[in-house]
Amino acid sequence: MTVRSGGFTVAELITVAAIIGVLATVAMPIATFGIRRQKEVELHERLRKITNAIDQYKELRDAQGPGAIKKPPDFGQRDYPKTLDELTKPIELNNAKMIRLLRDRDLIDPMTGKNEWDTLSDTDDPDTTSSNGDNVFEVHSKSHARALDGKTHYNEW
Repeated sequence: MTVRSGGFTVAELITVAAIIGVLATVAMPIATFGIRRQKEVELHERLRKITNAIDQYKELRDAQGPGAIKKPPDFGQRDYPKTLDELTKPIELNNAKMIRLLRDRDLIDPMTGKNEWDTLSDTDDPDTTSSNGDNVFEVHSKSHARALDGKTHYNEW
């Protein structure tokens, strides 16, 4: 009479480990692509939010009456915000309401994970990559990584 103990043979364990290794090798690039694609979507959304907030700030400075900014500060920036941080601070309107155009977390670049952006003012040359610092008219990511489309870099968006 032979007694067989329960368990796996070495060949079975090696086969299972090999299958898991192949599956992990295939799954990693797919997961990495998905994460990167999600960051691109977040970057598009953040750029849209920031651009809308800049446009709304300009409209409030140009406005007359109760919906306008109360005694708008003049730092030589004309109708645009001096910095992006200005968009996260409460703004008092003539009708005594306080509004905030962005939240602090809206200014975090998903590609770099930092609150750092390349900005251009309305008086900068459109082809330049550095700003004179007069105001914030346009915003770009500081990431120089190539986008998933393979043609552009995130700082060109």
